[in-house]
Amino acid sequence: MLTEWELYYLNTTLYKMNLLQQMQKYLNLCQSRPVMYLRNDCRVCGSHDLLLFLDLGLMPDAEVKTKNQLKSDRSYPLKLYYCRNCHLVQVINILPAEELFTNYVYRSSVAKTLVEHFEKYAKELSERYVKQGEFIVEFGCNDGVLLGPLKKYGVDAIGIDPAKTLKSIAEEKGLSVITDYFTQKIAMAIVKNKGKAKVITGSNVFAHIDNLDETMRAINILLDDNGIFVVEVHYLVDIFEKLQYDAMYHEHLCNYSLLPLNYLMSKHDMEIFDVKRIPIHAGSIRVYVKKKSNKVYKIQSTVSEAINFEIKMGLNNIEAYLDFARRVEKSRENLRKVLLNLKDQGSKIVGYGAGGRTHILICYCNIDTNILDYIVDDSPERYNKFTSGIHIPIYHPSRMEKFPPDYILLFAWNYREEILRKEHDFLLGGGRFIIPLPEVEIIKS
Repeated sequence: MLTEWELYYLNTTLYKMNLLQQMQKYLNLCQSRPVMYLRNDCRVCGSHDLLLFLDLGLMPDAEVKTKNQLKSDRSYPLKLYYCRNCHLVQVINILPAEELFTNYVYRSSVAKTLVEHFEKYAKELSERYVKQGEFIVEFGCNDGVLLGPLKKYGVDAIGIDPAKTLKSIAEEKGLSVITDYFTQKIAMAIVKNKGKAKVITGSNVFAHIDNLDETMRAINILLDDNGIFVVEVHYLVDIFEKLQYDAMYHEHLCNYSLLPLNYLMSKHDMEIFDVKRIPIHAGSIRVYVKKKSNKVYKIQSTVSEAINFEIKMGLNNIEAYLDFARRVEKSRENLRKVLLNLKDQGSKIVGYGAGGRTHILICYCNIDTNILDYIVDDSPERYNKFTSGIHIPIYHPSRMEKFPPDYILLFAWNYREEILRKEHDFLLGGGRFIIPLPEVEIIKS
């Protein structure tokens, strides 16, 4: 096995000498694909000291497709790099944001667990951080899953989201949404029309942003001097602990621990004053940030405790990431072994959930229609469409009544309790669920 120094030398040499040329050759073959942008630096600190630790191979864009779109369906390299300077885990081969988010179909309000989560979050913001006459701005507001309860609590809130497909859904709820990306220009327009925001928040959107400096500058423009910025992100600690490689896809350009977030905030004259681990999405963190000049909020011990825990886990060392990659490969082998054994026994297997996680699992583990008969999903926007990459049909869950399976492979395992309760009759009737991560588990009644 290569030593850390040898691995570092090999990675940096190949990265600097060959990666750009090899990627360009690949892109030249992709005549009908959108142009993929390749970074050569860390998007948080600007360092070129990036090490490749996990190569998931060629992956689709993780969005469902209509039958007509299958002919133009394409896959792209998906590789995870670790920055030795600020410790950010990131994807450097980037699909255009317009390709991923303009016609975005993921709706947060479909999942009951998410609705309950944002209801509680809205209550916290309205009771602790916003007074009458002050307002909140949420970027990446999706279909208004947070804006709705904020309105219920009497909070003046503005949403910003580039997805045109979601704007009408939010506006039908009487919510105010700007269809655009959160930029300095948008921030200045809001300040001119309404003044500065007491709270700016972004939930599960910070991982999607390539130009983080632009977003941070926009936050500094829009945020009241005594206000706060609150960001929720999928937590790298939970990704490692629960082996969530299925959460690593092209939309998720960054996989955050507190170490790089702390670096980023300090870079923009801001500081983290509190942090909470929250269970949503199989493990996230809610990070509370203020301007350094803001004396209203004291820095809590939770910040240093979290950073110390990450260092104890080794998240500031490449070896932890190489170990994660080895565990990922072993997980793929185990899952395929279970599925192929069941098929050899004549079992019928279907999938449950057609989100981004699904596309990573089926492509990385090569789970095709020889293994899965079909996939069901609760989101109407996904009915009668197909997964990208490996074209498995997607239907309403009622299809299981007409074509009952023996096993359900739960791709949406991060909502396992909600789905197991909903499909209780399936379990009572002798059906079984296969939970793919963090370890393969078969659940029966």
